[in-house]
Amino acid sequence: MSLIYFSFQSYTNNFDTKLREIFFEIRGEVPASKDIVIVDIDEKSLKQLGQWPFGRDKMAQTLINLTNAQVGIIGLDIVFAEYDRLSPHTLAQQLNVQGDFLDHDTIFGNIIANTPTILGYFFTNEKNDNIAPNIATPIVDAKNTKMLLTANGVVSNITPVQENSYSSGFFNAAPSSTGKITQMPLMMKYQDKIYPSLSLEIIRAIRQVQNTHITYEDNILRGINLDEFLIPTDDKGFFTLNFRGPQRSFKYISFADIYNNTFDEKDIQGKIVLIGTSVTTLADLRATVYDLSMPGVEIHATLLDNIFKQDFLYMPTWSVALDALMIFSLILILGYILMVLKPIFIFPFVLILTSGLYYYLYDLLFRDGIIVNLFFPLVCIISSTLLTTLLKYFEERKISLFIKSKFAKKVSPAVMEDLLQKEDDAFKVKNSELTVFFSDLRDFTKISEKLNDPQRLINLLNCYMEPMTNKIIEKEGTIDKFIGDAIMAYWNAPQVCIKHADSAVTCALNQLEALGKLNIQIKKEYDLELDIGIGLNSGLCTVGEMGSLGRSDYTIIGDNVNLASRVEGLTKFFGVKLIITEQTKKLLKDTYTIKELATVKVKGKEEATTLFEVIDLKNEQSQDELLFQKALEYFKKEDVKNALELFLQLDMNKYFKLNQLYIHACQKQLNKPSKNFNPIFDLDFK
Repeated sequence: MSLIYFSFQSYTNNFDTKLREIFFEIRGEVPASKDIVIVDIDEKSLKQLGQWPFGRDKMAQTLINLTNAQVGIIGLDIVFAEYDRLSPHTLAQQLNVQGDFLDHDTIFGNIIANTPTILGYFFTNEKNDNIAPNIATPIVDAKNTKMLLTANGVVSNITPVQENSYSSGFFNAAPSSTGKITQMPLMMKYQDKIYPSLSLEIIRAIRQVQNTHITYEDNILRGINLDEFLIPTDDKGFFTLNFRGPQRSFKYISFADIYNNTFDEKDIQGKIVLIGTSVTTLADLRATVYDLSMPGVEIHATLLDNIFKQDFLYMPTWSVALDALMIFSLILILGYILMVLKPIFIFPFVLILTSGLYYYLYDLLFRDGIIVNLFFPLVCIISSTLLTTLLKYFEERKISLFIKSKFAKKVSPAVMEDLLQKEDDAFKVKNSELTVFFSDLRDFTKISEKLNDPQRLINLLNCYMEPMTNKIIEKEGTIDKFIGDAIMAYWNAPQVCIKHADSAVTCALNQLEALGKLNIQIKKEYDLELDIGIGLNSGLCTVGEMGSLGRSDYTIIGDNVNLASRVEGLTKFFGVKLIITEQTKKLLKDTYTIKELATVKVKGKEEATTLFEVIDLKNEQSQDELLFQKALEYFKKEDVKNALELFLQLDMNKYFKLNQLYIHACQKQLNKPSKNFNPIFDLDFK
């Protein structure tokens, strides 16, 4: 097990981080420093001062007000990468007006030069030749920094702002493998130079440090030394955050209050002030242990708080030896105990041992700040206890578990039981005729902005996805995946479905009917209505188990899958809810109300296909639908004059986007006749 630990430790960090998150949740919130204040560009500020970015005159006045209140230091979790669009000087240049106009950027730069302000900027992975800001105090002793995060580009402040600053630091954040922020880089490399983070530069400025050194143990990077003030990091220069709690653990003051000078100066005097934003639409919210949407500026505040209180979480060089010793000891102790204990005493003993061990590791983390591996001790305990009793069981159930892991959430229980009776080679890659289904929510971005609450948005999606998923499973369909707010499914694999086209069409119509009923509930709870588009296509697809070793899935690929996706996208273009291709229509055996829409060439395909709208399960066409069919026949025969007359008549009866598309096509041909008139829509978008 010790050998496995050394070989695979990097691959199990995700699990280790999850266990450490549980420790944080058990510990709960702890008091944050009162010497760190966040000036928040919040909704109140946007409402009072206008849309972001604010004019540099407003930013300058805010810095003046903070300085007049005897602020200790100001850190900007903001980059001013563009010139002020509201500056008279900028407007004059844009309008080519001559004269000596007020330049807000120059004024802002002068204010920065006369206030205790540390600017922010950020590095990017996209390569550019931008020059990073000058380093006030270079980081020295950089003899082994190959593990540091290396940037390919930088986005820094405009020259009038940057050249007047005393110092600056980057504010990049890097989420862990769990998607949450657990560490922050204190150093990054760019163009063979090492740059400090915003937080590190604030600390250096406060302590008036002249020399910033990198410290090493056994030639491995272990931290930063600010004139004997040691800040521990890992070998990549990352600092592990000791979070205080969810957002607003620190004192927040609205940016508008600072600008309007309506704040209590005692809240600012002698303190560290970080200026950032908590507004969702400004996209600076990060997932952390306690909060899935913590403002990025508060993460910087947490880092500063940890360092000033020296409340570090770090991994000393000997922690690896401690990990190996725990793993080795656990295997020996449990191996011996399991041999001599009666089965009835095994579970209580393991429970007591596990509780005692993890109480010690919890105390080691929060009392001494020492990080050790949490995952492998648990693996040792579980594997040593269960391996002898589970080995045969897992061998006998290998095929069953394989199928269940792949299809438990894809198909109905009845189909699952049938699949369990098949041989493993039934899931090898092969070509089969399938009907492929894609659906997508309309205007999902607007819905997200309206709800403005991640939890409510997830609840809404779950409320929508559950009945849609049930309808697919009821018609013996296989759910391939959920792509955000979209659903991909297919029929005739892995279970044979003779009328797969009919099953798919019926399922789609049932979904549309269910959505109508669901919208009544959604309207009451969320004050909005959902609309979807569904596309179906039938044909040969490659189906089977695909992927890499250990990371594979049963799925489908092929040209007909891509076409189904394109067809779903065209529901918005034609203004309808359900579109099928002519390939699917040819396979239908039941009767439906079907309306031909158009013949199109979609992006990526040279061959045209005819699309149809499925309206109902009954084969009953209305007068308007019959009239549309007649108009379409004229259009395909290039009789655009008669076609236009009928399409205009249809549009007068009731507006449809589809009618407008044909009216526009007819008028274009009549106004500017073309000898090569083509009744096929050539669509070059996805």
